[in-house]
Amino acid sequence: MSALTPICVLCRLEMRCVKNDRLVRDPETNQFSSTYWLGDEFQCPVCSIRIVTGFGKPMVMSPGPEYGEALQFDYERPREPAVDARQEGDAE
Repeated sequence: MSALTPICVLCRLEMRCVKNDRLVRDPETNQFSSTYWLGDEFQCPVCSIRIVTGFGKPMVMSPGPEYGEALQFDYERPREPAVDARQEGDAE
């Protein structure tokens, strides 16, 4: 296991990289313009939850079609954690 490989908290397993260079769009907010980032998309092999991590520098130019559709970061989405029945029995 790499020191940088994410672990699924619910399943306690190493997540697998399913896509490198996943395009994420950070929308315009207040005084900041819209920015595109590239990261790595990981997925849990059991519960299938997905994350994007490992962002580097923002892209200077708008991305071309070779990157596919960008994931839209949503600042308005509630930041409440998802509740899962597996967490209720955890004795941590």
